[in-house]
Amino acid sequence: MRPSSPSNPSLSPAPLWRRCWQPLKLLASRAWGTRMVWGFVRRDGVYLPNTRISNTSEIFDRPALDVADHVFIGHFSVLDASGGLQIGEGCQIGFFTGLFTHSSHAAIRLYGRAYVSTPEKQAYFKAPVTLGPYCFVGAHATLLPGTRLGKGCIVSAYALVSGEFPDFAIVAGNPAQQVGDTRRMDARLLAQHPELQAHYLAWAGELPQVPE
Repeated sequence: MRPSSPSNPSLSPAPLWRRCWQPLKLLASRAWGTRMVWGFVRRDGVYLPNTRISNTSEIFDRPALDVADHVFIGHFSVLDASGGLQIGEGCQIGFFTGLFTHSSHAAIRLYGRAYVSTPEKQAYFKAPVTLGPYCFVGAHATLLPGTRLGKGCIVSAYALVSGEFPDFAIVAGNPAQQVGDTRRMDARLLAQHPELQAHYLAWAGELPQVPE
């Protein structure tokens, strides 16, 4: 279950000035307070003009972050990409969220004071986190190492998420469980707004078929 972001032929490699300016733009924006900053230069040098990241959010190990365009990352969130973090097209990450790909919760006890001086640690857990296209992660949610979400999922606010969840899952709770399917809501809303069906088809591949 790996996010397959729709191809976007309009995306192109960022020129050198853009690669230098974009991180400076993010830092400079802090002089005007908390705000969203448009544009992101991905690790392969491609410029994502519609991706918006808060100037109060932190990304650890930025080169390991694989992100698509039209992504929104809200204020005061933490994205730990050290173990591999993939965020599909159109995902929205709410305020005060945490996406973590490593944990030292066991290693710190085993090593004690030797922890900081030991480069290769035992019981130091790393696993990638993957979000399929057009997922929504609610405020204060936490995604633990190894979490994999299919496309079109909703993670409720304050959820503690671990494990794999299928396309269109609604995930809630601590520990989080699947509590619904977004296609039921999508089918109802598209019936009310049929003019939006083409937009939905462009990323989902088919109109929502309500599961039995």
